[in-house]
Amino acid sequence: MSASATSKTQVAHMEEVNGGPSKPTPSFTPASDWRSSTICQFFARGRCRNGITCPFSHAQNREETRPPTNVFRHSLSMRPQLDPRSHIPCRFYQQGSCTKGEKCQFAHDVGNTIAQTVVVDDGSEEGPMAETSMPETWCRELKGAFVCFGDGVVVTKVSFPADYSAVRISNLPRDSTASSVVDLARSLGFTVAADRIRVSSAVGDDGVHCVADIRVEDAHFSRRFCADLAYRKGDDALKAVSINAAMSPLTTSHRRVDSKKVHCSWHKPTKRAWLNYSMQGVATKVSSKFSAGLYKVLDQKVRCEEPTRSAGKRNPLAWTVRLLDIPAHATEDDVTKSIPSVRAPGHVELGTSSYDTDLSVANTSIESLLLRAGPLERWEGAAEGSGKRFKAKAWFMNDADARQAVKLSHDAPLSFNKYGRLTVQLVHSARLKVPARVYDVVEQEIAEHKQTWASQHLIYMAYPPDSHGLRVLKVEGEIAGDVAKAKTALEKIVDGEVLIRDGKPVWSPSFAAHGDAHQEIKQLERELGILIVRDRRRARLQLLGPRPQCQKAQQALVELAQSKPPSVVYSIDLDAELFSRAFRGGYRAITAAIGQDKVVVDVTSRPRRILVAGSESDFRLAREILLNGDGGKGKSFASWTKQDNDSTASVCAICWTKAENPVHTACKHIYCAGCFEDLCLAGAHSGTSIRCQGDADTCGVVLPRKELAKHISSAALDEILEAAFTTYAARHAHELKNCPTPDCTQLYRASKAKAPPLPTHQQDGADAGARDEDDENRDDNEDHNDNDDDDADDASEPLFFKCPSCLVTTCTACHIPHEAQTCAEYRDLCSSGGSTKLPEATKKELGIKNCPDCGIMIEKASGCNHMCCTHCGAHICWVCLKTFSEGTVVYDHMQKRHGEIGVEFFPEFV
Repeated sequence: MSASATSKTQVAHMEEVNGGPSKPTPSFTPASDWRSSTICQFFARGRCRNGITCPFSHAQNREETRPPTNVFRHSLSMRPQLDPRSHIPCRFYQQGSCTKGEKCQFAHDVGNTIAQTVVVDDGSEEGPMAETSMPETWCRELKGAFVCFGDGVVVTKVSFPADYSAVRISNLPRDSTASSVVDLARSLGFTVAADRIRVSSAVGDDGVHCVADIRVEDAHFSRRFCADLAYRKGDDALKAVSINAAMSPLTTSHRRVDSKKVHCSWHKPTKRAWLNYSMQGVATKVSSKFSAGLYKVLDQKVRCEEPTRSAGKRNPLAWTVRLLDIPAHATEDDVTKSIPSVRAPGHVELGTSSYDTDLSVANTSIESLLLRAGPLERWEGAAEGSGKRFKAKAWFMNDADARQAVKLSHDAPLSFNKYGRLTVQLVHSARLKVPARVYDVVEQEIAEHKQTWASQHLIYMAYPPDSHGLRVLKVEGEIAGDVAKAKTALEKIVDGEVLIRDGKPVWSPSFAAHGDAHQEIKQLERELGILIVRDRRRARLQLLGPRPQCQKAQQALVELAQSKPPSVVYSIDLDAELFSRAFRGGYRAITAAIGQDKVVVDVTSRPRRILVAGSESDFRLAREILLNGDGGKGKSFASWTKQDNDSTASVCAICWTKAENPVHTACKHIYCAGCFEDLCLAGAHSGTSIRCQGDADTCGVVLPRKELAKHISSAALDEILEAAFTTYAARHAHELKNCPTPDCTQLYRASKAKAPPLPTHQQDGADAGARDEDDENRDDNEDHNDNDDDDADDASEPLFFKCPSCLVTTCTACHIPHEAQTCAEYRDLCSSGGSTKLPEATKKELGIKNCPDCGIMIEKASGCNHMCCTHCGAHICWVCLKTFSEGTVVYDHMQKRHGEIGVEFFPEFV
């Protein structure tokens, strides 16, 4: 291309860049001035500094300012269609110089607007809002249920896939939105929230239309909606069908792989440049240097075409080298900077930018495009930086919406660049929260996996520790299987290795105390640079750190355990008075008398107790000190408290010793990190709220979820939540039933429809009538008596639960597998002797009965007639199947009611 004069329009804008005309332009523009009909490009980007004195038009250009989501012919937005500039802070308003007032198209509510979009540095894996701040939603998928937890880890809601249903409405008008679908549902008598609706475009034989998916928590919604829409007059074109209502819970577990994140990228604006040469050889050499990347523009490699010769013989610069995809803001000097002066072109001409849109407008356009798939939890817009593409990140509320966003938006045309396309990639992420002291000893082992992860294009990040001593480890990538494997490897490293000898964990009761054995363990940690975790609840040791160092520690720990004389653990139960004495100095008096290695206080159990791991004389001395109120050595309990070297502020509220890796609660109490986890786990197993036990168990403050998340690792938190739900399920055994397959952990919800009674020979042992008179009110189907009128029609149709784990189909009314049959039909089949259920004779021969409380099958192999259900925790008399809350009462019942306990070699019970 030959050089040409600059156009008048370009000249006008060059004047603006240089500050405009030397004389002020009047506030009005004469009709003859061609600039009055030309849109000011700087105003469109929010950068015009001339305000009302600008000679160019500031009228809104409808083509330029239409909402980004309307650029796509059939796209829909989940939120009101606004001018994209309304999300961008007005720079002149921030400087106090905006002259537009309420007519300004840009946002004047700076505080609220800035918070909506977070911009990160290009290429940075950690933006201003680090991923450690991702909120914990306190919802989990456990045993086939979607469980939500409140403060104190109390179960607040339990949902199952069968509780939901969904419909898909097709042939909707192309301009349909979530609001219009809400109105449609309301006209049919259904109340549906807009966030339960997803609208997308589809192409059919009759052209483009919209499709809407509605998912609600109502098992019968889809059937009723489809029937009502089919009978509605005037909507023959609309079609509704039931679809799978798979749960997409809003979970944010730090030990699961989620797929809620997407990466978006698009090309930055570029332009072309023409370099004119008089000699072919020089042009060819320059072209080859650019193609090889030896010559660059603004440190970027650009595409370059082979030199071409223009027609005409008198052109002194006949050879032209064309450069493609150079940055739009590159100047002539930027283009020629890397070219030596001996090869400098005779003339350089720059083309126009591929598009000219403010980055804030582009970010808003991309965000609006993603919102078609569903609401965002977080959005990080692109920022200026190196590279040829703008990059943005978005986090959706759930995985399904993120996948839908990729389906709808990947390779979609850009509203601000008619030749550009958007790239949207689904990113799978896994995060683990671990104590900093754990990370410090396993960092070397994690580093050994980094090369493998990098070869799989996985990104690994270890975020700095927070103020509570916890670090978040993150692995993310585009292949879910690789991310899951990396997560498993990380979990194995941070969980450590349990010390096992002869098939049993190595343990000594002295390890649980804070005495000499504990000090020896700490010394071993310092010498070898490892971490030894004392799991007092499971009576085992976990070793974390370099494998060679851990192997050295194993033998030393085995010898340490063997050096401690074997002892019996005695228990001193603490009533209110004894507990007060122990707290006011009795515990310290006991440790001074018999040794700290031998004494452990357990305030999380009920009743609270002091454990003495030593000889019988040690136990008697400890009990005597506590009962007599004598501190020993002529001292009172108070004197022991005064002589304690540990300040009250540093003593753990659980073990009453100096807190190790202290945890401070908002209610001003302190715990060892391990004791705090034990407290939470004990509270979860109890079925009540987790409460602070500071001030001798008088605090009682329910520990909020936010505080638990601050102090507990992801592994411990998942264990606590699972324990809380297991206890909840056991206490709601009439509502939540176990899959009948042995060892299957999946649960389902019992239906409200009461099942017809089965013949006597088919009834479970729990319903066979072998109960005491005072237990006759127990009935596995008592919840079925609360039938709602609305469900009367559905009660005649049995609801079946198909276990996602073992694939066994079970009736939720009678809890027996009889697929393709009603309960009445199955009852008739049983009456005629055609049952395929395990006969009672076979169960009796195998020693199998059903738990009276939860219905799970129990087998008795040996021992006395006191049985304990491992599922619901009920204590059972095996003879009459009566249940009790405590085991000791069972023996009194068996002696009184049956005359024996079921064995002859326990004379102490006879």
